[in-house]
Parts: sequence; C-alpha cells; structure tokens
Amino acid sequence: MAQILVTDGMAAEGLELLKQAGHTVDNRKISVDELLRIIGTYDGLVVRSATQVTDAVLKAGAPRLKIVGRAGVGVDNVDLPNATAGGVIVMNAPLGNIVSAAEHTIGLIFAAARFIPQAHAKLAKGEWDKKSYTGVEIEGKVLGIVGLGKIGKHVAQVLQAAGAEVIAFDPFLSPEVAKELRIESVTLEQLLARADFITLHTPLTEQTRNLINADRLKLMKKTARIVNVARGGIIDETALAAALKAGTIAGAAIDVFAEEPLPATSPLIELTKAGAQNLILTPHLGASTEEAQVKVSVDIANQFNAFFLSGKIINAVNVQLRVDPAIDGYLAAAEALGAAVVQTLDEPLKGLEVTARGDLAKYDTKPLATAALKGALAKISAEVVNFVTVAKIAAERGITLVSASSEQTMGGKGGPIEQLTIKAITAKGEHLIGGSLIGGVLRVLRYNEYPIDLPIGGHLLVMEYPDRPGMVGKYGSILGENRINIARMEVSRIDGRGDALVILTLDDPVPVAVLEQIKQVVRPTKAYKVSL
Repeated sequence: MAQILVTDGMAAEGLELLKQAGHTVDNRKISVDELLRIIGTYDGLVVRSATQVTDAVLKAGAPRLKIVGRAGVGVDNVDLPNATAGGVIVMNAPLGNIVSAAEHTIGLIFAAARFIPQAHAKLAKGEWDKKSYTGVEIEGKVLGIVGLGKIGKHVAQVLQAAGAEVIAFDPFLSPEVAKELRIESVTLEQLLARADFITLHTPLTEQTRNLINADRLKLMKKTARIVNVARGGIIDETALAAALKAGTIAGAAIDVFAEEPLPATSPLIELTKAGAQNLILTPHLGASTEEAQVKVSVDIANQFNAFFLSGKIINAVNVQLRVDPAIDGYLAAAEALGAAVVQTLDEPLKGLEVTARGDLAKYDTKPLATAALKGALAKISAEVVNFVTVAKIAAERGITLVSASSEQTMGGKGGPIEQLTIKAITAKGEHLIGGSLIGGVLRVLRYNEYPIDLPIGGHLLVMEYPDRPGMVGKYGSILGENRINIARMEVSRIDGRGDALVILTLDDPVPVAVLEQIKQVVRPTKAYKVSL
C-alpha cells in the first residue's frame, strides 16, 4: 500500500476512501522547505491550487514519487514537462467542480450587471444610494463564451433560460454541436465585438496566456462586461485595469489571477482602493462549495486507489512521449492515419506496422507509431485511450505495434512523396494507408495499392467497385436526395480498366440507411464510413 501526502486539504470522504484502501495518508499544511525535505518518502501527492509542484519538488520526490493528483481541474501549478520527463503521472479531477464553477460564473455575471456587491458595501456603511447603481438586464443581451467545455455549456444553458443569446468561440466546436446547443459559433474577434457579457472557460496554456490583452479589450463594446472564473493569466491584468479606469469597457468580475494570493500591489487592487465601481474581485472561489470539494476529493481518491491497486490510469493529463520538435507535427498526422485505416477493416485489428520514410526516417519515430496506435484504438475501444493507457489497452487486446524506418520513399515522379505508411494487420490480410504533411496539412497519398491525393478530415465515404459508366451520378443523386453535400471527390484506378477507388469528403456523415441504398445501386466490393 502507498504512502500519500495531502498538502492543500481534502474532504473527509476522499481521505476515508484512501484509508479504506489501506494507504497511509498524511494530511497537513507544510512549507516549501519541508515539502522538499520529505516528498521523497511518499508514493503519491495530492494538491489543490496552493502547492506548487515544481521541478525541484519532482526531483526531490524521485525515484519513489509515482503520481501527483490535482483535486480539481487546472494543473498549471504542476510542472508537467518535468513530471512527464521524470515518469511521474499527473492526474486531475475535471468533473467534480463543473457545477460550482459554472454557478460562480453565473453569479458574477448577475453581480456585474446589477452592481450587487458595490451596493451592499455602500449600504453597509449607512449610505442609501440608488442612483449610482442602475444596472442592465440579462434578457435580450448577447453572452459570449470563450471555450465551450462542460462549464461553458452549463453557463450557456442557464443564461439562455434567462433570455440571453449565446455565441461562442471554440476551435473544437463542431457545427453539429453548436446547432444542437442553439449557440452560434464565431471567431474570437467577432465575439469580442458583439458580446454584452463575455466569460472565459479555457485552460491556461502558452496559447491562451494573455489571450485578452490591451488590443482585444479595445474590440469590446464600451457597455460590455467580462468575467473570468477559469484560470489566472488568461487576461492581462494591467491592461484590464487600464481599460476599466479609462471606461473602455463597462465592467469586470474576476475570480482567478496570474499570482495568487493577489498581491496588494496588483493594479486591480489599486483600482478598487481608488474607489472603482466597475470591478468585482473574489479570491478564487469557483470551486469553493461543499459539494465540489467532496466530489473532487472522492474522484481523485478513487483514481489513486485504482492506480495503486492495478496500475489503471484515469484522467492523466501528461503525455508520456518525447517527440523531436522537428517532427511533432507528425504526431497528430500519425494518429489521424491510424484512426482512418482502422475504420476500413472488416476483421479485428491484430497489429500495426508504422514506417517512417525519407527524411522522416532520420528521427526517432517510435512516438509516431504510438500515436497511430492511439488513433486506431480510440475508434475501436470504449475505454479512455490516451498516451498513457494506449500500450496497456493494446496488450490486453493482443494488438502488436512495430515501428520501422526506411530511406526508400513512395510516390514522387513529380508528385508528393509519402513519408508515413501505416499497415493495419488482420487475420485475413493487410490494409495500407500512407501520407505526408504538405504545407502543414495532412494529405493521404495511398490507400492499399491505389495512389490518391486527399486532404484528410471530416466525414468520408470510401468505396471500391468495378468501374463502369454512370456510377458517380447514381450515388451522387442518392446523397443529394438526402441533403448530404459532397465537399471533395477523389477517384483512383490502378489501370485504365477494372476496379476504381472513390473517396468522398462529405459535409455530414452518411446514415446507415443511405449507405445501404448506395450499396444496392453501386454494388461496391468494399464500402466504409470514416469519421475523423
């Protein structure tokens, strides 16, 4: 059984679960110096947002420390790169505080709209001041959500019920999901220009750090208000203070900060001390509800118990791969190719052989093989597949993985050269798919023996049939009758006669009934739906 250190507090329910599993739990606040001195005697560490799990802490914990658990969502207080390099698993509990964070966001939106804390503070001083606090209604206003994850969706549903129109910026928001949620998908610039209320729900990454800066604040309406209950650092706090002071925007309500506790020298603190009435600050209360603390504590305890009992890894956020920066773009490409080829198999997958060709062969391409396997397993397994669990799932299914390199290139002759080939092996044979990154875009250049050139993505219909006149018109008509638009069409033949391979990129997936209708008319030897 494990020795587990809890440094930022944990609900009694979570602590009890760990103890019932037989672990020894040390739950106490400690200084940085003491943490560095004792961490090497523990197998696991549970933190919230206060403890900084730095490279020094990770090195002091080696080689015994195996796992760091964040009882909450954000892990920006954990040095993920060095944790990964040291083989330390980092888990979070991403679901426990969804409702609490969403409700705090909603509360701050209403508070900012109606000056609730400001009015209370003045009345507490004995001043009856109605004229200074004329607010605005939520109904009929535009709410802009940056990052439409589970918390953002919850906020959207509540504010829609209050009569707000919701728009969202999220690069991963599909048109189908947006339509289902009655949310308009827009660019960040469009959102900033249109929204009356803006709320942020993205993780803090190098891409989102200071996402809302001085220039983007200028895009907002003067009557707009912004709320952040996500992570500190997404908003440039100096720029925000300047915008509030100048009246560039109407207000802000902020729960998270780049440095916590918020220093007395912060421009936001200075603004409130100067009497600003358009700013509300709360001390990182998004997850501070009794229910959320119990949920995240129970979640992280269950995850620790599963890991120490059987090695099962749940909600790991760090990727156990070291990829040469020169080829890291191929990681997603390999994953997409693996996901594509496995969807064209008629038999269970037995193994993958991943071959890097040409210039790509100069690098350690084993991570690309793992990525291809991850993409394939994600399409055929109901389990959570990530870079930490992929090897275990493959072993349990008896799926082998071979990584190879070859200076021999495929394609060429004036056309693009295939740099990555994936062979999917089944009991009945093999299927090949090959492609390259060209201009940063993955293009499939071969499927089995057929040469093709297709930017891959979205919804595909792959068919192989004896080529004869009129086939394109027949399946094109069926798709058209079912309001399924063909975005791109790729046709390949090995010689002038015989079978043809056609790959259709479609705006929408093909329903099973429509595919059966096409099969009856075209009578293909093979037909597959591929979704990426």
